Amino acid sequence: MISAETWGEHLTAAGYDFASGVPCSSLSPLQNVFVMGERVEYIAATNEGQAIAIAAGARIGGRKSVVLMQNSGLGNAINPITSLLAIFEIPILLIVSWRGRPGWLDEPQHEVMGRITPNLLEVLDVPYRILSEDPSTASADLIDVLDMIETTGRTHAIIVPDKTFAPFPCATTLVPRREPGVHSHEGKSTGLLPSRTDALERLNAACGDDLMVATTGKTARELFALGDKARNLYVVGSMGLASSLALGLSLVTDERVIAIDGDGAALMHLGAMSTVATYGRSNFVHVILDNGCYDSTGAQPSTAANTPFAEIAALSGYRKSWTTDNIDNFSEILARTRREAGPLMIRLKIAAGSPRDLPRPDRAPRDVLKRLQETLAHAS
Repeated sequence: MISAETWGEHLTAAGYDFASGVPCSSLSPLQNVFVMGERVEYIAATNEGQAIAIAAGARIGGRKSVVLMQNSGLGNAINPITSLLAIFEIPILLIVSWRGRPGWLDEPQHEVMGRITPNLLEVLDVPYRILSEDPSTASADLIDVLDMIETTGRTHAIIVPDKTFAPFPCATTLVPRREPGVHSHEGKSTGLLPSRTDALERLNAACGDDLMVATTGKTARELFALGDKARNLYVVGSMGLASSLALGLSLVTDERVIAIDGDGAALMHLGAMSTVATYGRSNFVHVILDNGCYDSTGAQPSTAANTPFAEIAALSGYRKSWTTDNIDNFSEILARTRREAGPLMIRLKIAAGSPRDLPRPDRAPRDVLKRLQETLAHAS
């Protein structure tokens, strides 16, 4: 069997000091090494897609990152692998367990994914290595894969058969405990909801020097249309994961990071709010522009009317949150966030609709990302 401690040492020696993941019994020894040690910052994600987005955000900020997941979770990871990592060319290491491996006795729920795990990675165009059971060969495999990630700039995966790692017990550990924050419902309604453009203009005026991560669809397109900036990241895919990517970025920089979500995107990965509340630093601000519909796809209704985003955020541990439908009040709250320690949330109710002939970013996603990384490097 392979020593998880040795693997942890190989990873940190290669500069991998940031990890996120979802528990798997096959990978628990390595996860326990991360959780109990001090050399790797480990973020417990609520699902595999979120773990990838968090790790991607950290990698954007300069931290080499690894994601651990059970192969059953590859289904949750397909979207961010294809529309985030591939499109933006973000290289991370995926360590994927191999439950349900053909010919190995396992639980029935792992049979299908076990049969297709290597083929699925091939279809996703993710180079992979099946980990050897021989410790020396396994260490050489890891070192080789890490070198390939840096050489090619591409995400790679290592498939770990069940019971490959020697047991490594985990002492009882607790995530950082956040007391419930304060929620305020503010602003005298004018009876006319502001537009998304109004909201983004106010955001630009109040937070234009901050790092802005805008969710996919018309939110990102309108932010671009108002004036392209090197400190903006337009998330063109991986719907619902902009806040998780922004979280990962905010954990590795002292810059203020503004995650701009729509209600549909926030609903898609509502569990991200728990992760932000648990790990988010004072530099994280989460803005949800809520028009009660999926505006980018034809204004089909969302369930946002029954989801009190800002109240959930405060109860989960965001330090403060606000709900408003008044654009002037929104500007006032944005100004206040500069004096408040995060993580913070603002839910602004807006009208559906967007400008006609809305342009799309005219730079390739990888170029937008490279520009942002150069900006971060100059600022450090």
